[in-house]
Amino acid sequence: MELWIPLTIAAAFFQNIRSAMQKHLKGRLSTIGAAYVRFLYALPFAFIYLAGLLIFSGQELPASNVEFLVYSLLGGICQILFTVFLLWLFSFHN
Repeated sequence: MELWIPLTIAAAFFQNIRSAMQKHLKGRLSTIGAAYVRFLYALPFAFIYLAGLLIFSGQELPASNVEFLVYSLLGGICQILFTVFLLWLFSFHN
């Protein structure tokens, strides 16, 4: 079996767990509060991941330009908005 198959299944499984945990948080916090918790607790892991990549690859951080920063900003805003939207949808019962 190729490696991408179990990795994809594991990614889907962990995405499902994350959504279930966010739904649980939504029951205790507001929509914005639950989204804030997700991004606040993910920030240290993002820095650790970046540091690991830089240390183990031996490469430097590439120079950024305006186009990269615009795409990053737009991607980040979309990620936050649609996370809030997903959490808002959890407030409806079906």
